[in-house]
Amino acid sequence: MRLLLIIILLTVISPSCSKSPKCWGENKENGIIENSIRIDCEPTTQQQEFVITNDSTYHQVFTNSITGQLNCTLPVIDFNSSSLLGLLTTGGCEIKYIREVNQVDSNEKYDYKVVVKSCGACKRAGYSYNWVTVPKIPEDWNVTFEIENK
Repeated sequence: MRLLLIIILLTVISPSCSKSPKCWGENKENGIIENSIRIDCEPTTQQQEFVITNDSTYHQVFTNSITGQLNCTLPVIDFNSSSLLGLLTTGGCEIKYIREVNQVDSNEKYDYKVVVKSCGACKRAGYSYNWVTVPKIPEDWNVTFEIENK
């Protein structure tokens, strides 16, 4: 009986993918992010950082270079008023993201930071391109990218 109680306690308190408090809740978007965008296909380039400011670049990123066909149906984005940023991140087991974009007028840039919170001890790997729309990036501005793993 005592052994059974010990086994049950170890099972309950051992690290698992869904029990870690740092991964409770939802993903968060902060700063000037307008929307987090779900795109159901992979980019056809090897890039890890994306700054997309027009419709032709948007389609080009997801078009198969051999067939010339889009890999999926893309969500509609109004590039007259918004830009699309993406940053590839990886993590393990259960992953939560804190995405933040700040506009730094004095340096004429946007800073995009993604905090990746990986939880649990399982071996499953995950990734996200962290697609977000932000107010239209002025033509001469830059975007800096940062990933913080917790």
